Amino acid sequence: MSNLRKIATRSIVLFCALLTVSVIARSQTRYPGPEARENNRSMDEYDRALNRMKNDAKAASERRRSLFPQINEDFQRIQVIHNEIVRMLQPDKSLNYDRLADLTGDMRKRSARLRENLALPQPEKTETPAQSEAIDDTHLKKSIADLHDVIVSFVANPLFKNIGVVDMKAADAAGENLDNIIHLSDEIKREAKLLGKSAKN
Repeated sequence: MSNLRKIATRSIVLFCALLTVSVIARSQTRYPGPEARENNRSMDEYDRALNRMKNDAKAASERRRSLFPQINEDFQRIQVIHNEIVRMLQPDKSLNYDRLADLTGDMRKRSARLRENLALPQPEKTETPAQSEAIDDTHLKKSIADLHDVIVSFVANPLFKNIGVVDMKAADAAGENLDNIIHLSDEIKREAKLLGKSAKN
């Protein structure tokens, strides 16, 4: 009988111990410590940030689709302007400064609108180097050649194969190309106007 009592006592003690461990574990789960609460808070913030990024990307994609007619018009017009400007570089032709200024002005306007409509990421601001070269036909033709290279790169961007798909690498490249197109268009227009005035005097 004493053995049975000992076994019963041990069983009761073991049961109580297991019950205590279970209660503690539940209380820890229900009331997590500071470290667990901080981890949960970090995970919640991460989830919210991820959802915001997804929603922003979706909104940008839907916006591009709704603006597709204007985006397509500007995209096509940039190529038409580009082709006409490049034809001016033929050896047997002199530069038409007035026409060049008009074309680059239109190029700049459409590139800026295209950049806005595509909602491309803003690049890091860099200082524009000061112009030190003399402004003449040689320098102007070099700027046109630089513009040609940037436009060829821009037109080949995979972003324009599917306007509704967001590819951050392609979007960054397109944004950089458009910024360069805008800058070069401004420079060519400015130089063309200056050379045009000189030629008329």
